[in-house]
Amino acid sequence: MTDNSGVSGQTSSFLGNLGRPGTPNSTSAGDIVFSAEAYQILKKWEVDRVERNSKREDRRKAGATDVSDDEPDDLTPFLIVVPSGERDGLNAPPELPVVPESVPPVSADTSEGLLFDDSVAERNSFHVHDNSIPSAIRSLAKNGISPALTLFLPASLERIRSSNVKTVKHGTGEATKVTVIDLTDFPNEQELDQATWCTCYNTFLTFMEGTAGVRTFQSFAAHYNRMLSDPDLAVWFPAYRDFDRRIRAQFFTKPYIIVHDDEYRSALQTAKNTFLMLGRLSLSTGSATHPRGGSSSVRDTRGSSSLHDDSSRDRPERPKPYERESHRKILCFRCGRSGHPAGNCPESTPSRHGREFVIYANRDGLFRLTDNRAVCMGFNIRKCDATGREHAIHICALCGDSCHGAVDCTRN
Repeated sequence: MTDNSGVSGQTSSFLGNLGRPGTPNSTSAGDIVFSAEAYQILKKWEVDRVERNSKREDRRKAGATDVSDDEPDDLTPFLIVVPSGERDGLNAPPELPVVPESVPPVSADTSEGLLFDDSVAERNSFHVHDNSIPSAIRSLAKNGISPALTLFLPASLERIRSSNVKTVKHGTGEATKVTVIDLTDFPNEQELDQATWCTCYNTFLTFMEGTAGVRTFQSFAAHYNRMLSDPDLAVWFPAYRDFDRRIRAQFFTKPYIIVHDDEYRSALQTAKNTFLMLGRLSLSTGSATHPRGGSSSVRDTRGSSSLHDDSSRDRPERPKPYERESHRKILCFRCGRSGHPAGNCPESTPSRHGREFVIYANRDGLFRLTDNRAVCMGFNIRKCDATGREHAIHICALCGDSCHGAVDCTRN
């Protein structure tokens, strides 16, 4: 059998005068006080001894005859906890991790990786004014959604950077997995005044400079400068604001380079015609009242310098055919909503999302926005069958279809 008494002449630095119980150099448990490190080592030795003896027992049960004797239990008397009150400091100290002095202790769980890695933090720096454009705005553009100018308000940018915004699912099918900013959670850009609009547009151009090609960005910058160069911008600002909104909406759906061509000028004129129909400019004398008290001459969109003579203002306005048709429910031939006539329409968008205005209205009747041709009001209420060349065109005032009038239109 193997002798497990250890190597003669060698003792562990942790055991001191430790010997076998009952021998002359033995020491009682009450005389030993272990350091935390020594206690852990002794405890491990005891666990290893028990495991080795267990393996010996398994070999004996298997029929082996060359199995050595079990190792004696020499350490247990020194690992027993001394009863409380007999002697202070004799109990085995609690298990403490051994931490080298050169490495600071780590209290947080880093099994999932660091939240703020040095390699990431070193790329950033503190700025009193954060001029960065949040990636959430870029996500809108990437998914074909025109970022509203109100997203570029300082307060809006701060909210987006802080993730203090609502989000919605965008698209259909697989695309519904895309989550983007909910634009309804921000102010309507159609309510921006000129000064605030200009502030937002400058930040928008900064965004475009970092996301679009050189020529594309320059076309937007030229478009913006062209609007600002109009000496009557203050008068026509609502028209320019709506015109630019349509320019941007189409761009983010299908990108293009803005060119100052006939199509561009026609779209701008359409926006101005629409603005006139909102009643924000007086057409009774053929001049527009400037918001600051001055006036700017505005020609009739059909070519005449004045729509009415002075005496016309003293005559009562003749009732419109559609007003006689129903006093209880008036259909607006301009926006498609009920409750007001086209000549007094206050709406900035049609009743059906995605539609465009087809006509504008004044005291002389209805007129098509694209070419200023008169539109037959009677046809739109099923009251006219005239076909003469000089007669007003028969089209639906709401959708432009020549097969039905506004009262039969299903698109309003």
